[in-house]
Amino acid sequence: MKKSMEIAWLILAAVFGCACLLFCGWLFRTDREPKGFSFPKADIIYQALNHLSSIQDESNNLIGFVNADGSGNTLIKLKYRAHYPVLSLEAGGLFFRENLTTPTEILGGGGPAYFLSSSGIYKDCVSFDTGQFIFPVPNTSYLLESDSGDIELADMKSCKVIKRLVEIPDDDPSLRVIDSVYPSSSGKSMIFTETFRLLQSDVTYIMDIETGSVREVLQSGDNASFSPDDQRIAYVGDNGIYVANADGTGSKLIVKIDFSNYWESANGLETPYPFWSSDGTSLVYHKCTNFDCHDLSNFSIYKVDVNSGQEQKIVDGGLYPVWIK
Repeated sequence: MKKSMEIAWLILAAVFGCACLLFCGWLFRTDREPKGFSFPKADIIYQALNHLSSIQDESNNLIGFVNADGSGNTLIKLKYRAHYPVLSLEAGGLFFRENLTTPTEILGGGGPAYFLSSSGIYKDCVSFDTGQFIFPVPNTSYLLESDSGDIELADMKSCKVIKRLVEIPDDDPSLRVIDSVYPSSSGKSMIFTETFRLLQSDVTYIMDIETGSVREVLQSGDNASFSPDDQRIAYVGDNGIYVANADGTGSKLIVKIDFSNYWESANGLETPYPFWSSDGTSLVYHKCTNFDCHDLSNFSIYKVDVNSGQEQKIVDGGLYPVWIK
């Protein structure tokens, strides 16, 4: 009896010890931000920039948070070099892809995807290797992400790919690439652009995510996004940012931009991505503010009223602003 009790106590102690080890491992694991981490409250999140000549190893881990009127600009440094940051209040954290380029570069190819929770814990989404934004699909538990060769739907909790929506054959990426993808506010469809390099042309489509049916909406344009009511789209054309009806009709130039200095720098990856405010009255985007667009520090964050065309600079030194929803 005594021996049985001793064995029972030993088993209990072992179980307790393992539980303590697991808890301590969770508490002190390295893949997290320091205790007390939180996201600043703001309207917009963006990738912050420094002057290229002064960049150090950790200096472009910075992401910025700013209000739509330019107030409250706050920079925070993350453990990873976050690129294309998207903060979703509904999902409870930040989606981004890691920039794996050298410390003196801010732009680069695809990299591993991550999710950073509001409590500061990272989740590695290695099952997909994205080259652009990772967007939560509204009213669903899905993520929408893409690289140059395909567009994938992933489960938000596990970060695992569950469906490939668009796929370019392995022998074709040099001729055709996916340049951008964005989910509708209803979560039922997505808008994306396919570039045909030999023809030097872009075609923008809307796809029904459930059925896979596709319709062409623009014979030009890039980086398109839906308005909150899904009735309009914003996109980048040859000479600026446009707004049109969701079927591609009624296109109107909202912001005129001279892109002549953009294309030689980092393969033109600084092209604006216009995103709608939650009330559908404004767009936010980045734009070069100097004749020298080869220096990324000359890019700033702007917003424009889609009805009046009135433009306002929000903050200097930034790329890829997205409204926080």
